Amino acid sequence: MKIIHCADIHADSKMGTHFSKENAELRRNEIVDSFAKMVEFARENGVKAIIIAGDLFDTKENQQKKIKQRIFYIIEQNPGIDFLYLRGNHDEDVDFFEEKLVPNLKRFSKSKWQKYSYENVDIYGREFSSSIPLAAYSELNPDSARVNIVVLHGQIAEYKPKNDAPEISLPKLTNKNIDYIALGHIHDFKIEKLDNRCSWCYSGCLEGRGFDECGKKGFVLLDIEYNKVEAKFVPISKRIVHEIPVKLSGVLDFSDIMQKITDSLAGISSKDIVQVDLTGELSEETEIEPESYQSVFASDYFYLRVKDKTETKIDFTKYEKDVSLKGEFIRLVKNQQNLSEEQKIKIIMTGIKALAGRL
Repeated sequence: MKIIHCADIHADSKMGTHFSKENAELRRNEIVDSFAKMVEFARENGVKAIIIAGDLFDTKENQQKKIKQRIFYIIEQNPGIDFLYLRGNHDEDVDFFEEKLVPNLKRFSKSKWQKYSYENVDIYGREFSSSIPLAAYSELNPDSARVNIVVLHGQIAEYKPKNDAPEISLPKLTNKNIDYIALGHIHDFKIEKLDNRCSWCYSGCLEGRGFDECGKKGFVLLDIEYNKVEAKFVPISKRIVHEIPVKLSGVLDFSDIMQKITDSLAGISSKDIVQVDLTGELSEETEIEPESYQSVFASDYFYLRVKDKTETKIDFTKYEKDVSLKGEFIRLVKNQQNLSEEQKIKIIMTGIKALAGRL
């Protein structure tokens, strides 16, 4: 039997401010296109159920209603596939699907563990808001003779800095006859073993929307045979988001920098979304012009921007005797008896960069 695990689709997302209004609208529709492509894959490969582990939508507001309607239509038009929809922190209050009753759209409860069974497989899920009470773990008791999948939306301790969803205690799920934990909330694919029987997995999102969602995106196909769950990541995104570091050093002119950017972009598809990060330490003589570089490459990609993250290597001793604001600043700092030489250098470098507009 085959099951798909996906999450964090954010179908009605406003998109980042870096996109134009037209491109933002296009990307929203492309997210739904990828959802439809995933469902088509499911139909062609005999997938019984699609698990949506939270954040199918981005907000409870009725924005982008046409996008929501398209998602609903896709589900409605595929009655041979069950859609097991567990709401996440973004869509926990969404009531869009309350307007109609569709037999193949299954929901999970907030008050108890909900179970759906297919052949020898049981799928458990429960929605949580701010936290998961300890009692909830003890209330989950899967049958050891069955293949057991648990669906949750939240973060494990490794991702704790992202604290806008409940924290999931993996130790509390250890040795509970679980074969696979289908997680949502983290937008990158990641799978690891939990115990001898169980693996936990973030499927990631279907399409990257910003530069915090770089790399291939898609869903996880679960192939269940002989009471074993084999998980395979299936990339599906129409576009890939890239963040490309370009290391610079020394004295460079415009042509040098352009060539290095060109080399770094080799092999990246013109349909993709790209951020070029200029890094490294440059001499004062090198002028960095991100907007100029950006304008040269912008038409070659769906979207491209250039960020200046370089440092300037400054020989401040040559300004020390200048009759200028820069020279006066250097002399003032060097005369501070309460500062170490290391502290003086740091302050001088920071000040000169500020005066040069490099901060």
